[in-house]
Amino acid sequence: MVRKRKIEITEENILYSLRNAAEWGMTIEEVSEKNKINRVTASKYLAILEVRGLVVLRTVGRAKLYSLKK
Repeated sequence: MVRKRKIEITEENILYSLRNAAEWGMTIEEVSEKNKINRVTASKYLAILEVRGLVVLRTVGRAKLYSLKK
């Protein structure tokens, strides 16, 4: 059995949350609350997922909305 690292589990949980989010996406705070992680941690993971091309960032006013890349 292959054990997943905590990083991989957190990334999968964030992607799952975004998959089940409303079509306009989720804010960093919503992601952090849903996954029970710190806001700064959520922001870092989302930035990594964006660089990897898995999520898309859209800015609306001061809000940063993340959604899965289609």
